[in-house]
Amino acid sequence: MVNTDYLSSNLGTQKQSAPEVLIAEKDKLLRLMMAKLLQVSGYRVHTCGDGPQALNLVARQSFDLVITDLMLAGAGGMEVLKFVKKLQPRAKVILVTDTPSSETLLEAKYEGAYSYLRKPLHLRQFLLILKDAIEHSRLQDSYQLQRELEGENRNLEGRI
Repeated sequence: MVNTDYLSSNLGTQKQSAPEVLIAEKDKLLRLMMAKLLQVSGYRVHTCGDGPQALNLVARQSFDLVITDLMLAGAGGMEVLKFVKKLQPRAKVILVTDTPSSETLLEAKYEGAYSYLRKPLHLRQFLLILKDAIEHSRLQDSYQLQRELEGENRNLEGRI
């Protein structure tokens, strides 16, 4: 397992509420570049280079966002997507590939991928999609909390 949290420790203070992101990318240089970019943007980043490592990390830790290469060794990005959605349904998954096809795009959407990006990544588009994915997760969490509080409020009103 390659964990790049050591990069964020050199950045000074790290907020506890920073989104947890897993980057599963076979290209080491791209993986490290994405990790560094996200860390300086305030994300807590974990990285790995193959499918079995990604599955292991997802089984042990909760993530807000998973960015996975479609063509990982050992377990492909589609398998990672399915595993994430099974264990962590609220996590957003973004698939990246240098060999896009309409079949994999449709399968990814069917399996619950938040987005599907083609390499080479365009920085602005990549960052906007990440921001949207995290914001979407936070809105869902907020909505869920609101529903729970409303339910508790109704229970209290019923007792009074």
